[in-house]
Amino acid sequence: MNRHYDLIGLGIGLFNLSVAALLHKTPGIKFAFFDRKHRFDWHSEIMFADSEMQTSYLKDLVTAADPTSPFTFMNYLVQKGLFYSFINTNRKTITRREFEMYCQWVSQNMPEHLHFDSEVQSVRYDGEKFILQINNETYTATNICIGTGLVPHLPDFAKELEGPDVFHAKSSYIKVLDATNKDVVVVGGGQTGLEIFRNCLQGKWGHPKSLKLIASRPNLEPLDNSPFVNEYFAPSYVHEFLQLDQSLKDPIVKYQKLASDGNTPEYLDTLYRDLYQLKHVWGDSRDIQILPYRRVTSMQKWGERYTLNIKNGFNKAEETSNADTVILSTGFRVNIPNIIEPLRTLIEFDGDGRFIMKENFQVSWKGSEKNKVYALNFSRHGHGISEPQTSLMAWRSAKIINDLMQKEVFPINRAVPNFTTYT
Repeated sequence: MNRHYDLIGLGIGLFNLSVAALLHKTPGIKFAFFDRKHRFDWHSEIMFADSEMQTSYLKDLVTAADPTSPFTFMNYLVQKGLFYSFINTNRKTITRREFEMYCQWVSQNMPEHLHFDSEVQSVRYDGEKFILQINNETYTATNICIGTGLVPHLPDFAKELEGPDVFHAKSSYIKVLDATNKDVVVVGGGQTGLEIFRNCLQGKWGHPKSLKLIASRPNLEPLDNSPFVNEYFAPSYVHEFLQLDQSLKDPIVKYQKLASDGNTPEYLDTLYRDLYQLKHVWGDSRDIQILPYRRVTSMQKWGERYTLNIKNGFNKAEETSNADTVILSTGFRVNIPNIIEPLRTLIEFDGDGRFIMKENFQVSWKGSEKNKVYALNFSRHGHGISEPQTSLMAWRSAKIINDLMQKEVFPINRAVPNFTTYT
Protein backbone atom coordinates (compact mmCIF):
# COMPACT_ATOMS: atom_id res chain seq x y z
CA MET A 1 0.00 0.00 0.00
CA ASN A 2 1.29 3.47 -0.94
CA ARG A 3 1.07 5.56 2.20
CA HIS A 4 2.59 8.71 0.73
CA TYR A 5 0.42 11.85 0.55
CA ASP A 6 0.83 15.35 -0.79
CA LEU A 7 -0.67 16.63 2.47
CA ILE A 8 -1.32 15.00 5.82
CA GLY A 9 -3.38 16.83 8.42
CA LEU A 10 -2.63 16.39 12.10
CA GLY A 11 -5.99 16.54 13.89
CA ILE A 12 -9.55 16.77 12.58
CA GLY A 13 -10.86 19.79 14.38
CA LEU A 14 -13.00 22.50 12.87
CA PHE A 15 -10.21 24.21 10.93
CA ASN A 16 -8.57 21.11 9.46
CA LEU A 17 -12.06 19.86 8.55
CA SER A 18 -12.50 23.04 6.52
CA VAL A 19 -9.23 22.40 4.68
CA ALA A 20 -10.27 18.81 3.95
CA ALA A 21 -13.73 19.87 2.75
CA LEU A 22 -12.23 22.30 0.22
CA LEU A 23 -9.58 19.79 -0.86
CA HIS A 24 -12.34 17.29 -1.63
CA LYS A 25 -13.07 19.09 -4.91
CA THR A 26 -9.43 19.95 -5.65
CA PRO A 27 -8.05 17.65 -8.35
CA GLY A 28 -4.48 16.43 -8.42
CA ILE A 29 -3.78 16.22 -4.69
CA LYS A 30 -3.65 13.18 -2.44
CA PHE A 31 -4.48 13.98 1.16
CA ALA A 32 -5.45 12.37 4.44
CA PHE A 33 -6.26 13.73 7.89
CA PHE A 34 -5.89 11.79 11.14
CA ASP A 35 -7.29 12.16 14.67
CA ARG A 36 -7.31 9.90 17.71
CA LYS A 37 -10.95 10.82 18.48
CA HIS A 38 -13.68 8.35 17.57
CA ARG A 39 -15.55 10.94 15.52
CA PHE A 40 -15.79 14.68 14.98
CA ASP A 41 -16.91 16.70 17.98
CA TRP A 42 -16.61 20.36 18.85
CA HIS A 43 -16.11 21.08 22.56
CA SER A 44 -19.04 18.84 23.39
CA GLU A 45 -18.39 19.16 27.14
CA ILE A 46 -19.35 22.84 27.08
CA MET A 47 -22.17 22.69 24.56
CA PHE A 48 -25.50 23.51 26.12
CA ALA A 49 -28.98 23.89 24.66
CA ASP A 50 -28.57 27.68 24.74
CA SER A 51 -25.03 27.78 23.28
CA GLU A 52 -25.20 29.84 20.09
CA MET A 53 -22.74 30.75 17.38
CA GLN A 54 -21.51 34.33 17.33
CA THR A 55 -21.07 34.40 13.54
CA SER A 56 -23.39 33.86 10.58
CA TYR A 57 -24.04 30.31 9.39
CA LEU A 58 -22.86 31.49 5.95
CA LYS A 59 -19.36 31.54 7.43
CA ASP A 60 -19.33 27.77 7.32
CA LEU A 61 -16.52 25.38 6.35
CA VAL A 62 -16.46 26.26 2.65
CA THR A 63 -18.98 28.85 1.40
CA ALA A 64 -16.72 31.95 1.46
CA ALA A 65 -14.25 30.16 -0.84
CA ASP A 66 -16.53 27.87 -2.83
CA PRO A 67 -20.32 28.28 -2.55
CA THR A 68 -20.72 25.45 -5.10
CA SER A 69 -19.12 22.94 -2.74
CA PRO A 70 -21.27 19.97 -1.71
CA PHE A 71 -20.26 20.75 1.88
CA THR A 72 -21.99 24.10 2.39
CA PHE A 73 -24.35 24.52 5.32
CA MET A 74 -27.11 25.25 2.81
CA ASN A 75 -26.56 21.91 1.08
CA TYR A 76 -26.55 20.19 4.47
CA LEU A 77 -30.02 21.64 5.10
CA VAL A 78 -31.25 20.52 1.68
CA GLN A 79 -29.85 17.01 2.05
CA LYS A 80 -31.42 16.67 5.49
CA GLY A 81 -34.77 18.05 4.28
CA LEU A 82 -34.49 21.00 6.66
CA PHE A 83 -34.21 23.93 4.27
CA TYR A 84 -37.75 25.31 4.44
CA SER A 85 -38.19 24.70 8.16
CA PHE A 86 -34.85 26.33 8.83
CA ILE A 87 -35.68 29.42 6.77
CA ASN A 88 -38.91 29.78 8.75
CA THR A 89 -36.93 30.18 11.98
CA ASN A 90 -35.81 33.63 10.71
CA ARG A 91 -32.39 33.41 12.37
CA LYS A 92 -29.07 35.01 11.51
CA THR A 93 -27.11 32.64 13.72
CA ILE A 94 -27.56 29.04 14.78
CA THR A 95 -26.82 27.00 17.89
CA ARG A 96 -23.40 25.48 18.32
CA ARG A 97 -25.04 22.05 18.38
CA GLU A 98 -26.53 22.64 14.92
CA PHE A 99 -23.13 23.67 13.61
CA GLU A 100 -21.53 20.57 15.14
CA MET A 101 -24.19 18.38 13.49
CA TYR A 102 -23.39 20.01 10.15
CA CYS A 103 -19.66 19.39 10.64
CA GLN A 104 -20.32 15.77 11.61
CA TRP A 105 -22.30 15.34 8.40
CA VAL A 106 -19.37 16.73 6.41
CA SER A 107 -16.92 14.41 8.16
CA GLN A 108 -19.13 11.38 7.55
CA ASN A 109 -19.14 12.13 3.82
CA MET A 110 -15.35 11.97 3.48
CA PRO A 111 -14.42 8.59 4.99
CA GLU A 112 -11.70 8.03 2.41
CA HIS A 113 -9.85 11.16 3.57
CA LEU A 114 -10.67 11.47 7.27
CA HIS A 115 -9.36 8.80 9.59
CA PHE A 116 -10.58 8.75 13.18
CA ASP A 117 -9.29 6.38 15.87
CA SER A 118 -5.89 7.14 14.36
CA GLU A 119 -3.29 8.57 16.72
CA VAL A 120 -0.38 10.49 15.21
CA GLN A 121 2.50 9.39 17.43
CA SER A 122 5.41 11.31 15.92
CA VAL A 123 6.49 13.42 12.95
CA ARG A 124 10.06 13.42 11.60
CA TYR A 125 11.71 15.01 8.57
CA ASP A 126 14.45 13.44 6.45
CA GLY A 127 15.22 16.43 4.24
CA GLU A 128 12.82 15.37 1.48
CA LYS A 129 9.59 14.36 3.20
CA PHE A 130 7.82 14.06 6.52
CA ILE A 131 7.72 10.65 8.14
CA LEU A 132 4.77 10.03 10.45
CA GLN A 133 4.05 7.19 12.82
CA ILE A 134 0.28 6.71 13.01
CA ASN A 135 -1.17 3.78 14.98
CA ASN A 136 2.31 2.19 14.80
CA GLU A 137 2.33 2.36 11.00
CA THR A 138 4.54 4.56 8.80
CA TYR A 139 3.14 7.25 6.49
CA THR A 140 4.98 9.91 4.52
CA ALA A 141 3.92 13.33 3.29
CA THR A 142 5.32 16.13 1.19
CA ASN A 143 3.53 18.67 3.42
CA ILE A 144 1.74 18.66 6.74
CA CYS A 145 -1.00 20.82 8.29
CA ILE A 146 -1.13 21.14 12.08
CA GLY A 147 -4.69 21.54 13.34
CA THR A 148 -4.48 20.02 16.81
CA GLY A 149 -6.48 22.75 18.51
CA LEU A 150 -6.15 24.59 21.79
CA VAL A 151 -5.84 23.12 25.28
CA PRO A 152 -7.81 24.17 28.38
CA HIS A 153 -6.01 26.72 30.55
CA LEU A 154 -5.97 25.78 34.22
CA PRO A 155 -4.81 28.68 36.43
CA ASP A 156 -1.86 28.09 38.73
CA PHE A 157 -4.03 28.41 41.85
CA ALA A 158 -6.10 25.39 40.80
CA LYS A 159 -3.51 22.97 39.41
CA GLU A 160 -2.88 21.05 42.63
CA LEU A 161 -6.58 20.94 43.50
CA GLU A 162 -7.97 19.70 40.17
CA GLY A 163 -10.54 16.96 40.57
CA PRO A 164 -14.31 16.33 40.59
CA ASP A 165 -14.93 19.49 42.68
CA VAL A 166 -12.41 21.83 41.00
CA PHE A 167 -12.18 21.52 37.24
CA HIS A 168 -11.97 23.32 33.92
CA ALA A 169 -15.29 23.77 32.12
CA LYS A 170 -14.05 21.60 29.22
CA SER A 171 -13.71 18.53 31.39
CA SER A 172 -15.43 15.20 31.77
CA TYR A 173 -16.17 16.20 35.36
CA ILE A 174 -18.90 18.57 34.20
CA LYS A 175 -20.87 15.64 32.81
CA VAL A 176 -21.22 14.10 36.29
CA LEU A 177 -21.58 17.35 38.22
CA ASP A 178 -24.16 17.35 41.01
CA ALA A 179 -24.67 20.92 42.24
CA THR A 180 -27.64 20.14 44.47
CA ASN A 181 -27.52 22.16 47.72
CA LYS A 182 -23.91 23.13 47.09
CA ASP A 183 -22.12 26.46 47.06
CA VAL A 184 -20.95 26.78 43.46
CA VAL A 185 -18.45 29.30 42.10
CA VAL A 186 -17.88 29.82 38.39
CA VAL A 187 -14.60 31.58 37.55
CA GLY A 188 -14.55 33.39 34.20
CA GLY A 189 -16.79 36.03 32.64
CA GLY A 190 -16.60 35.04 29.00
CA GLN A 191 -19.39 33.43 26.99
CA THR A 192 -18.76 29.91 28.31
CA GLY A 193 -18.66 31.15 31.91
CA LEU A 194 -22.00 32.88 31.42
CA GLU A 195 -23.53 29.78 29.85
CA ILE A 196 -22.40 27.61 32.76
CA PHE A 197 -23.67 30.19 35.27
CA ARG A 198 -27.08 30.41 33.56
CA ASN A 199 -27.46 26.64 33.16
CA CYS A 200 -26.53 26.17 36.81
CA LEU A 201 -29.04 28.87 37.72
CA GLN A 202 -31.73 26.92 35.86
CA GLY A 203 -30.90 23.68 37.68
CA LYS A 204 -29.25 21.73 34.87
CA TRP A 205 -27.05 19.95 37.44
CA GLY A 206 -29.47 20.25 40.37
CA HIS A 207 -30.31 23.44 42.26
CA PRO A 208 -27.29 24.90 44.08
CA LYS A 209 -27.53 26.45 47.55
CA SER A 210 -25.61 29.49 46.30
CA LEU A 211 -24.11 30.54 42.98
CA LYS A 212 -21.41 33.09 42.20
CA LEU A 213 -19.72 34.19 39.00
CA ILE A 214 -16.25 35.71 39.49
CA ALA A 215 -14.87 37.58 36.48
CA SER A 216 -11.66 39.51 36.00
CA ARG A 217 -13.38 41.69 33.40
CA PRO A 218 -14.69 45.07 34.64
CA ASN A 219 -18.21 43.98 33.63
CA LEU A 220 -20.00 41.33 31.61
CA GLU A 221 -19.05 43.17 28.47
CA PRO A 222 -20.85 42.50 25.18
CA LEU A 223 -19.34 41.30 21.95
CA ASP A 224 -18.89 44.21 19.55
CA ASN A 225 -20.32 42.94 16.27
CA SER A 226 -21.04 46.32 14.69
CA PRO A 227 -20.29 46.51 10.95
CA PHE A 228 -17.09 48.56 11.05
CA VAL A 229 -15.64 46.42 13.83
CA ASN A 230 -16.61 43.32 11.85
CA GLU A 231 -14.27 44.51 9.11
CA TYR A 232 -11.48 43.12 11.32
CA PHE A 233 -12.78 39.77 10.09
CA ALA A 234 -12.24 40.47 6.41
CA PRO A 235 -9.29 39.50 4.20
CA SER A 236 -8.26 43.08 3.45
CA TYR A 237 -7.79 43.85 7.16
CA VAL A 238 -5.63 40.75 7.60
CA HIS A 239 -3.44 41.89 4.70
CA GLU A 240 -2.98 45.29 6.35
CA PHE A 241 -2.31 43.76 9.77
CA LEU A 242 0.34 41.44 8.37
CA GLN A 243 2.49 44.40 7.31
CA LEU A 244 2.95 45.62 10.87
CA ASP A 245 5.95 45.07 13.09
CA GLN A 246 5.29 42.52 15.81
CA SER A 247 5.78 45.18 18.48
CA LEU A 248 2.70 46.95 17.11
CA LYS A 249 0.58 43.83 16.59
CA ASP A 250 0.33 42.56 20.16
CA PRO A 251 -1.20 45.76 21.65
CA ILE A 252 -3.72 45.95 18.79
CA VAL A 253 -4.87 42.36 19.34
CA LYS A 254 -5.27 43.09 23.07
CA TYR A 255 -7.27 46.24 22.35
CA GLN A 256 -9.61 44.34 19.99
CA LYS A 257 -10.54 41.73 22.61
CA LEU A 258 -14.27 42.52 22.68
CA ALA A 259 -14.53 42.12 18.91
CA SER A 260 -13.87 38.40 19.31
CA ASP A 261 -14.16 37.51 22.97
CA GLY A 262 -17.14 39.48 24.26
CA ASN A 263 -20.46 38.04 25.34
CA THR A 264 -23.36 37.74 22.91
CA PRO A 265 -25.60 40.78 23.58
CA GLU A 266 -28.80 38.74 23.21
CA TYR A 267 -27.49 36.24 25.76
CA LEU A 268 -26.78 39.04 28.24
CA ASP A 269 -30.38 40.24 27.77
CA THR A 270 -31.72 36.76 28.45
CA LEU A 271 -29.56 36.23 31.52
CA TYR A 272 -30.61 39.58 32.97
CA ARG A 273 -34.29 38.73 32.44
CA ASP A 274 -33.71 35.34 34.10
CA LEU A 275 -32.20 37.00 37.16
CA TYR A 276 -35.00 39.57 37.33
CA GLN A 277 -37.71 36.89 37.19
CA LEU A 278 -35.93 34.65 39.67
CA LYS A 279 -35.25 37.33 42.29
CA HIS A 280 -38.00 39.89 41.87
CA VAL A 281 -40.93 37.83 40.59
CA TRP A 282 -40.44 34.42 42.15
CA GLY A 283 -38.60 35.68 45.23
CA ASP A 284 -35.66 33.27 45.16
CA SER A 285 -33.77 33.88 48.42
CA ARG A 286 -30.56 32.08 47.51
CA ASP A 287 -27.24 33.94 47.42
CA ILE A 288 -26.75 34.57 43.69
CA GLN A 289 -24.01 37.04 42.79
CA ILE A 290 -22.10 38.30 39.76
CA LEU A 291 -18.70 39.60 40.92
CA PRO A 292 -16.75 41.38 38.17
CA TYR A 293 -13.39 43.16 38.37
CA ARG A 294 -12.02 40.40 40.57
CA ARG A 295 -9.16 38.00 40.16
CA VAL A 296 -8.70 34.78 42.14
CA THR A 297 -5.15 34.83 43.51
CA SER A 298 -5.07 31.55 45.44
CA MET A 299 -7.26 28.74 46.70
CA GLN A 300 -7.07 26.32 49.64
CA LYS A 301 -8.94 23.17 50.53
CA TRP A 302 -10.38 22.91 54.03
CA GLY A 303 -11.94 19.51 54.59
CA GLU A 304 -14.39 19.06 51.73
CA ARG A 305 -14.69 22.77 50.94
CA TYR A 306 -12.56 25.40 49.24
CA THR A 307 -11.65 28.97 50.07
CA LEU A 308 -10.89 31.32 47.19
CA ASN A 309 -8.76 34.40 47.90
CA ILE A 310 -9.76 37.25 45.62
CA LYS A 311 -8.31 40.63 44.67
CA ASN A 312 -10.97 43.23 43.96
CA GLY A 313 -9.69 45.49 41.17
CA PHE A 314 -12.47 48.04 41.71
CA ASN A 315 -11.75 49.05 45.29
CA LYS A 316 -8.45 47.14 45.78
CA ALA A 317 -9.95 45.12 48.65
CA GLU A 318 -8.97 41.58 49.56
CA GLU A 319 -11.93 39.18 49.61
CA THR A 320 -12.66 35.52 50.19
CA SER A 321 -15.36 33.18 48.95
CA ASN A 322 -16.15 29.63 50.03
CA ALA A 323 -17.35 26.87 47.73
CA ASP A 324 -18.10 23.19 47.47
CA THR A 325 -17.57 23.23 43.69
CA VAL A 326 -15.39 25.52 41.56
CA ILE A 327 -15.85 25.50 37.78
CA LEU A 328 -13.05 27.21 35.87
CA SER A 329 -14.12 28.84 32.65
CA THR A 330 -10.64 30.24 32.17
CA GLY A 331 -10.19 29.85 28.45
CA PHE A 332 -7.75 27.99 26.26
CA ARG A 333 -4.12 28.33 25.29
CA VAL A 334 -2.17 27.63 22.13
CA ASN A 335 -0.34 24.34 22.51
CA ILE A 336 2.43 23.21 20.19
CA PRO A 337 1.91 19.42 20.13
CA ASN A 338 4.65 17.14 21.43
CA ILE A 339 4.39 14.98 18.31
CA ILE A 340 6.34 17.57 16.29
CA GLU A 341 9.17 17.70 18.83
CA PRO A 342 11.60 16.11 16.31
CA LEU A 343 10.99 19.16 14.06
CA ARG A 344 11.61 21.76 16.77
CA THR A 345 15.23 22.52 15.81
CA LEU A 346 14.08 23.29 12.26
CA ILE A 347 11.15 25.53 13.23
CA GLU A 348 11.57 29.26 13.84
CA PHE A 349 10.01 30.71 17.01
CA ASP A 350 9.70 34.28 18.21
CA GLY A 351 10.88 35.54 21.59
CA ASP A 352 7.66 34.36 23.24
CA GLY A 353 7.97 30.80 21.93
CA ARG A 354 5.34 31.25 19.22
CA PHE A 355 5.55 30.05 15.64
CA ILE A 356 6.82 32.67 13.22
CA MET A 357 4.14 32.50 10.55
CA LYS A 358 4.19 33.42 6.86
CA GLU A 359 1.26 35.02 5.07
CA ASN A 360 -0.17 31.75 3.71
CA PHE A 361 -0.25 30.18 7.18
CA GLN A 362 3.06 28.43 6.73
CA VAL A 363 5.33 27.99 9.72
CA SER A 364 8.70 29.57 9.03
CA TRP A 365 11.29 26.80 9.15
CA LYS A 366 14.71 25.68 7.87
CA GLY A 367 13.51 22.72 5.82
CA SER A 368 13.24 22.59 2.04
CA GLU A 369 10.85 25.02 0.34
CA LYS A 370 9.31 21.95 -1.34
CA ASN A 371 8.09 20.78 2.06
CA LYS A 372 5.74 23.05 4.00
CA VAL A 373 4.39 23.05 7.52
CA TYR A 374 1.00 24.75 7.70
CA ALA A 375 -0.58 25.57 11.06
CA LEU A 376 -4.11 26.65 11.97
CA ASN A 377 -5.03 28.64 15.08
CA PHE A 378 -1.39 29.40 15.88
CA SER A 379 -1.15 32.95 14.48
CA ARG A 380 -3.36 35.34 16.39
CA HIS A 381 -0.16 37.28 17.08
CA GLY A 382 0.73 37.29 13.38
CA HIS A 383 -2.56 37.42 11.42
CA GLY A 384 -4.76 39.14 14.01
CA ILE A 385 -7.88 38.38 16.02
CA SER A 386 -9.64 36.55 13.18
CA GLU A 387 -7.18 33.65 13.39
CA PRO A 388 -8.91 31.70 16.22
CA GLN A 389 -12.39 32.50 14.87
CA THR A 390 -14.65 30.74 12.36
CA SER A 391 -15.25 34.01 10.48
CA LEU A 392 -12.36 33.59 8.02
CA MET A 393 -12.12 29.82 8.25
CA ALA A 394 -12.94 29.04 4.61
CA TRP A 395 -10.77 31.90 3.33
CA ARG A 396 -7.85 30.67 5.44
CA SER A 397 -8.26 27.11 4.14
CA ALA A 398 -8.37 28.38 0.57
CA LYS A 399 -5.20 30.41 1.14
CA ILE A 400 -3.44 27.22 2.19
CA ILE A 401 -4.71 25.22 -0.78
CA ASN A 402 -3.83 27.96 -3.29
CA ASP A 403 -0.33 28.06 -1.82
CA LEU A 404 -0.07 24.29 -1.83
CA MET A 405 -1.13 24.06 -5.47
CA GLN A 406 0.83 27.17 -6.49
CA LYS A 407 -2.16 28.53 -8.39
CA GLU A 408 -5.49 30.21 -7.71
CA VAL A 409 -7.74 27.21 -7.14
CA PHE A 410 -10.16 29.40 -5.20
CA PRO A 411 -10.90 33.04 -6.19
CA ILE A 412 -10.32 34.52 -2.75
CA ASN A 413 -8.41 37.64 -3.86
CA ARG A 414 -11.45 39.28 -5.43
CA ALA A 415 -13.04 40.63 -2.25
CA VAL A 416 -13.68 44.36 -2.38
CA PRO A 417 -11.63 46.50 0.04
CA ASN A 418 -12.97 47.44 3.45
CA PHE A 419 -14.48 50.87 3.95
CA THR A 420 -11.94 51.40 6.76
CA THR A 421 -8.28 51.59 5.74
CA TYR A 422 -5.33 51.56 8.12
CA THR A 423 -2.26 51.58 5.90
